[in-house]
Amino acid sequence: MEDFFKKLSIYGSIAKEEGQKIAQSALNKGKEIADITKLKRDIKIEEDIIKSYKMVIGEYVTANDLLREDELVFDQRSKILKSQAKLEELKAKLEKMSNNK
Repeated sequence: MEDFFKKLSIYGSIAKEEGQKIAQSALNKGKEIADITKLKRDIKIEEDIIKSYKMVIGEYVTANDLLREDELVFDQRSKILKSQAKLEELKAKLEKMSNNK
């Protein structure tokens, strides 16, 4: 019977060590996932900052009528002007409908 308890104690020790290894592994994996998530968030923030800078440049170019000779800028400016005209038409319709109530 003593031999049984001795073996049981050895198995218990092994199980405890393995349990600690598994817990440490899970903890390390959790930290790794948290680090990856933080890096992805930081990347997204930087991408959004770059987009906002590009938008500011685009608005500046458009507002100051710059780069007229550039085909891409000319094409996009033409589309903006068409959309602005359409927007004004839609606003006028909305105001007319609102005034008729």
